[in-house]
Amino acid sequence: MTDARTADACTDLDDPLAALAPPGVQSQAADLARDAFTRAFRHAAAEPASFPLDTLRTQCLDWVRADAGADARAVRMALLLAGLDQWGLAFSQAFGIQAIPSLTALIGALRTGLDPAEDARFQHQFERLDAAEAAAIDFKIALRRQIHLALWHAMGAGASLEAVEPVIQTLGGQLLALDAGMPELGWRLVSDTLAHIQIRLLEDPDAPELAQSGTRCLFASLRQAWPKERHDRVMALAAQAVLAWQRGRRPPAG
Repeated sequence: MTDARTADACTDLDDPLAALAPPGVQSQAADLARDAFTRAFRHAAAEPASFPLDTLRTQCLDWVRADAGADARAVRMALLLAGLDQWGLAFSQAFGIQAIPSLTALIGALRTGLDPAEDARFQHQFERLDAAEAAAIDFKIALRRQIHLALWHAMGAGASLEAVEPVIQTLGGQLLALDAGMPELGWRLVSDTLAHIQIRLLEDPDAPELAQSGTRCLFASLRQAWPKERHDRVMALAAQAVLAWQRGRRPPAG
């Protein structure tokens, strides 16, 4: 998998949740949230009646309960539910969906399975997740990268630029909200997304014209939305990451 490494500096911060959920667990949480949402979304769009709710709920709970510590399990649940919620919000906005019933059912099944003590621990850890930008930063980096790139791929697979305008607006809005919601670290996560988008286009010179034109529209909207200094800072870091990726692909001299 391509790694633009624009967010590496964030992972060196003091993460208050790292003791309960080390970086590897945080990456697993982001991947599980992505995979669970993908299954829920596909079933909602195609075969809602056949959604394997019990199977997916069991898989999620097995992962949450894999840690013996009660607080660690609460952090795992907080990460998973936060991830599912953010996936649902992004795709609901992008595709004009009021609700994704299968996703709502999965989140509800996971929450209602908690006893009062478990729910209290979950609420506490969920609040800690939002209380500090560096809390579960590896999870936040992976989650936002996955959501943003999924929206970008959806944009490129559309029928026309007009048809995917809501997706472009959602992706731009997500990036701006991330920068505003995480004043210290958000811009690095935004740069990470923009670098990965550019790298995907460089990896595939024959990418559909819609992916290229949609990307131009996205970058133009961000340039208009940000103050020049902010825009230049974000784009400079993304450019550094793209250049580093290009250098890494060159064959060694001699």
